[in-house]
Amino acid sequence: MDHYTDHDSSSTLHLTRYKACRLLEHYYTSPNQEFHSLLIRRERLLNQHNPRPTLPTLLLSILCVACFMPSYDLAPDVSERTTKERAALGRYLFDKLIYHFHPRTLPDANHVFDDALTAFLMTSISPSEKSVESTLHYWLTFLVSIVQEQQLHKDAPNLSEDEKEERRRLWWSTYIIDRHASLSFNGRPRIADQECQILPIPCPDMTWMQQGLLPTYTDEQTNEIHTLTYRVTNLDMLGIFLPLSKILGEILEHRFLSEHPTFNMNGKFLLEIRQNIVQNLEQWFHSFAGLVGPNFCMIADPECELSPASEIPKVAYYGLHMYHCMFVLLHGPMDVVRMHQDHAWQASSDFLIVGEHAVVCANVARHILRVDPQLRLMYRFFGTYFLQSSFIFLILAQKLGRQSDDLILRNCAINLQVLDMFVATTNMDYQRIFAKFLRRALSYNMAHSSSADVSEDNQPLAEVLDPEMLAYRWIPGYRGLQINPTASE
Repeated sequence: MDHYTDHDSSSTLHLTRYKACRLLEHYYTSPNQEFHSLLIRRERLLNQHNPRPTLPTLLLSILCVACFMPSYDLAPDVSERTTKERAALGRYLFDKLIYHFHPRTLPDANHVFDDALTAFLMTSISPSEKSVESTLHYWLTFLVSIVQEQQLHKDAPNLSEDEKEERRRLWWSTYIIDRHASLSFNGRPRIADQECQILPIPCPDMTWMQQGLLPTYTDEQTNEIHTLTYRVTNLDMLGIFLPLSKILGEILEHRFLSEHPTFNMNGKFLLEIRQNIVQNLEQWFHSFAGLVGPNFCMIADPECELSPASEIPKVAYYGLHMYHCMFVLLHGPMDVVRMHQDHAWQASSDFLIVGEHAVVCANVARHILRVDPQLRLMYRFFGTYFLQSSFIFLILAQKLGRQSDDLILRNCAINLQVLDMFVATTNMDYQRIFAKFLRRALSYNMAHSSSADVSEDNQPLAEVLDPEMLAYRWIPGYRGLQINPTASE
């Protein structure tokens, strides 16, 4: 792996030891700090005297992910050429990684923990680059299989705290991605809550990234090990999104029950389940508000122009957006065509709840653009929730037409800004295509909303939603953000 050839430019670039070290540093310092960068302790991996023993395939996967992670705009060594060269190197490393790692994914292979870590990183590489995104579902399936095979849902004896924490972080990160993928691709979670009821949750990132021995993470008051609840324990990626992902799994299961021909017979039972989920969301919000303070939560107000305290981490903005999106998912049909055609739902209180929380999502998105203008922090994760919270404005703009009020148009404009950033930042086929057509549809409705001679309410759906956009459905036979070529209207 001393050098590789860039076939596009017919030039030879060298992956020297120096460049590899720079990529490893970039892996931990990039503004894109999603779950993949939280799995291995930086101080342990980059220790010059006693580094973590690491399989070559795992190291290769880290270098490959790093190639697709963005840099800060003001980084002194970053140029357009550097970015293109890094992406070309990433594609080359991915090919090498597939060649060396694929044999280790076979059923008769003697899997070890580093293989599970590598599988998780593969799920981060695939949605980072158009040329490799088609492999995403394979790696998602293999990831869930191998973390269960390795029994990461329970602590193993005779391990150091670092090793135990790595196992916990990988399990819980997979737990989150499993639920996220289930929503994104219109499926059900593969990992059940019953599997991991006694597994401790990860320690705070501040503890994980500090130097020295890793202490045991326990409750300061009771000295008990933290397990997963609906409460936010700390303002970092796992602390915020773990309890939300637990709730997301419940929402997806509730949806499955409500659409099942046998299980949906008892409306009272389904209503009680939904009420319990709302109570779980309230637990999340009260604990979250206690950590960020009341002023931060004011960003949900359309009139709020205050800048929250600078010590509030960016991930808290994304967490608040996802919290309100949970109500959109719980009370809405998730599918944009169903939203458009279901007149009974449009006349129900659920429609009002979805509209109310979608407005809040747009307000929070406006503040996200202020603190993370290019959506670099967690663009792989944020896209699905943003799109789900945007559907309602598409419906409202189409239904109301020239009667659309300033609030609807304002929120459409905010969502268009966010979509512009997705188009500029991401290189994922399904997200880029979806964003392009959602943006076109919103622009169309905004352009015609002031036209007095257009009857928007009678406008055919095909004129509102581009046919290619209609391939993305959340109904049986479709796979959400993955186009199913065999599905038909």
